[in-house]
Amino acid sequence: MSHSLYKPELMGHATVEPTGAFPAGSFQSFILTYTSGYFGIDDTGTIKVVHRFASDMGRPQFDDPSAPNFISVEASNGAVLAVRYDGKQNIRPWDKTLFIRVMRGFMREGDQIIIRFGDPRQGSPGMRMQTFCESTFEFKVLVDAFATYEFTELPKSPEIAIVPDVPSMWKAVLPTLRR
Repeated sequence: MSHSLYKPELMGHATVEPTGAFPAGSFQSFILTYTSGYFGIDDTGTIKVVHRFASDMGRPQFDDPSAPNFISVEASNGAVLAVRYDGKQNIRPWDKTLFIRVMRGFMREGDQIIIRFGDPRQGSPGMRMQTFCESTFEFKVLVDAFATYEFTELPKSPEIAIVPDVPSMWKAVLPTLRR
């Protein structure tokens, strides 16, 4: 399954807020905003937000808004969206896939899909970040604008940095002279 190279510059763009550096293993909340490009998205078209498979970030869930890793999605134009997650549904190394399908309605140029990772509005503590550092943790976005299951990667992916947190304890490991 390869990705389409058809006019990526016309497929829209995505941003993430807040930006910057975040402690590894911490709970955070992010809003990823995808803005439809020239073609919009047809009814039953899809966007995918993918992450690298080598990540222990919390598994997204959509059922308990007060629990960790809750994700909410909405369309600025009121289109009905269906969302699901699959840990192995894209080309390696970008296996971890959040699918957002436009089920009823469509997206015109400039319409937005708002994705809240770790949505805190109903009590979620946030999305648990991976426990190792990475200077460019990407939210890679791919678009199936024509509902043909041909995904085009956006030219620029939003990214953050995952950095070490303050140490909670120091341990010294020394050789011994006793056997």
